[in-house]
Formats: sequence, structure tokens, C-alpha cells
Amino acid sequence: MIFPVLLALSLQLPSPLGKAATAQLRDAQTQKQRAIAEKQAEVQQLSRSSAAPARVQRAQVELQRLTRDAEEELAALDQQLQKEFDKKLRPIVAKIAEEEHIGIIFEYPQQLILWSSPSIDVTAKVIARLDAEAKRKP
Repeated sequence: MIFPVLLALSLQLPSPLGKAATAQLRDAQTQKQRAIAEKQAEVQQLSRSSAAPARVQRAQVELQRLTRDAEEELAALDQQLQKEFDKKLRPIVAKIAEEEHIGIIFEYPQQLILWSSPSIDVTAKVIARLDAEAKRKP
């Protein structure tokens, strides 16, 4: 039996939607990196100057907070962009699977089921047999 596989990352990178998302994420990363670099320069300047230790420490804490916030914001943006891409991808995958009479499509390399036909869902049959077994045994 052959199972179709979709290389989601390979699909995302060359597609116009994927390129736009990548560019948006790269722009956000560049802005965050610039802000962090400016804050690092400020901390270094304060450290070299005769600034009060409390002021230097406050600037260092601000830098740490800025870095942490940037990482969290970029991760959230990446997740949002991936969800938007997936939302557009799934109906297309479902249509192709229907046209090609495919029952299940795996996403590689994550080995996740990207799409499956409702006709291959045996959950109700398994439950019915479990119930039947439970009734047979006292």
C-alpha cells in the first residue's frame, strides 16, 4: 500500500503565500534585532561611562526584557503565519485527495496525518465491537 506524502516545508518555501509569510517574519526579525542592538549599544555605553550602577543594571534588565519579548513575539508571529498557511493549504489538499481517491496524506518529516477521508475512520466500529465484547463477558 502506498501512502501519499506532502512535504509541507518544501511546499511553503517556494509558494507565493510561503514567500510572503517568510518575508513578513524576516522583516519582523530585522526590526527586533535592530531594537536589541540599539539597546545593547546603550548598555555598553552606560557601562563604559560614569553612569550609576543602578542605571546600568536597569538598562541591562530592559535589554533582557526586550530580548525575551522579541523572542516571544516572533514565535507568536511564526505560529500565526503557519496557521494562516495551513488554513489555506488544507482545503486544497482535501480537494486533491478527493480527486485522486486518496484516503490519507501524511505530512513529512513530521509524520503527522495532514488529511484523511472520513471513510477511513473506524472509531464507531471499534466502539461497537468493544461494547459487544463487554456485553459477552460477565
